[in-house]
Amino acid sequence: MFPYLPEIFGFKIPTYGIMTALGYGAAIYYCIKNRKYLGVSKEVLADILFYIILGALIGGKLFYIFFNFDSFWASTLIEKIRFGFVFYGGFIGAVIALFLCVKNKNISLIKAMDFFAPALALGHAIGRIGCFLAGCCYGKPTDSFLGVVFNNPDTLVPHHLQHTHIYPTQLFESIANFILFIILAKIYKSQKKQGTTALTYIMGYALIRFIIEFFRGDDRGSSILGLYPSQIIALILFCSATFWLFRGFLWKNKH
Repeated sequence: MFPYLPEIFGFKIPTYGIMTALGYGAAIYYCIKNRKYLGVSKEVLADILFYIILGALIGGKLFYIFFNFDSFWASTLIEKIRFGFVFYGGFIGAVIALFLCVKNKNISLIKAMDFFAPALALGHAIGRIGCFLAGCCYGKPTDSFLGVVFNNPDTLVPHHLQHTHIYPTQLFESIANFILFIILAKIYKSQKKQGTTALTYIMGYALIRFIIEFFRGDDRGSSILGLYPSQIIALILFCSATFWLFRGFLWKNKH
């Protein structure tokens, strides 16, 4: 759609980067406004946020290199920096960073994951709009009224799909994540058992990703039993989160 803002003094500013920054900003603002629920100082929260973001960036990029090794080294340095992140890699990197950070600050990991789950969904929702503007994570061709056309020469949609109606999968995921954010924000402030919000996020996003993968038109990797790698990961996460969520409630009811 609009990969770049109008040039300023010869510089082209990518809309993907702008929306990603806004996503991080919105997530950070949410965390600051709700800091009292985590029970930490502004300084401690700032430290945790810094390491979470760093872990997400490193994890997302490492997963991208692993799953796109050949194309990564064939791309230009600018493309490597600007694009090419795998969400699940970023999620794992953020969780690892969060674990190491809260361990040193004597904060419960489950409590921290509950706190950050709504913010993650909010930031992701805004970031996916950046994907739409840049043309990455595009959908399959469609005759549906939902189809959109990418015709900007700088779009990341491949040439053979430009000027063709394709699913706006980026917007599908953005809307779904906004809805997930609203649900999580309500659950978090009323949950009676720690872990409920975090597990609901994992279940919710796994379901979103599993469904949207059927409409994606970019390279999804080799399928196994008709499922793409991201769908297999989503299925594992959904089943695991569902098990632990209901196990917790059943255990509580028995005692």
